[in-house]
Amino acid sequence: MGNLYRFGYNPFEDFLVKSIMYGTDISDANLKPDIQNAFTFILQNILVNRNDAVYLDFEIKKAGVLYKILGKNAMSAVWLSGLFPANAMLMKNNVFKIGNRTYKYNPKTYELTYKVTKEKKKTTENNSI
Repeated sequence: MGNLYRFGYNPFEDFLVKSIMYGTDISDANLKPDIQNAFTFILQNILVNRNDAVYLDFEIKKAGVLYKILGKNAMSAVWLSGLFPANAMLMKNNVFKIGNRTYKYNPKTYELTYKVTKEKKKTTENNSI
């Protein structure tokens, strides 16, 4: 993130960056309930179905000065990366497709990766009489 960070793209990152700027150690286990409440509040104001926020589960790890936010299930990983699909149950077998990107969640490593797929060109017929 650093000096290239832009606010407004991911509300979870915005919250965490602001917290760090105010001197908060977001990896402190005592703050986990507060961060959980803040993230739940953010989600409930974004999602169509506010009750889907119950799927939110994550952990924060710190290595030196770096923090890593890990979604502990597929939907949490999608949300924490700044994607908010209308239906939380659209992800099947830990795979989710949005546009030309296919997202895959690995439950062992808590990683969400994506692959860009080329869209097939649509051919149009010219029917002239």
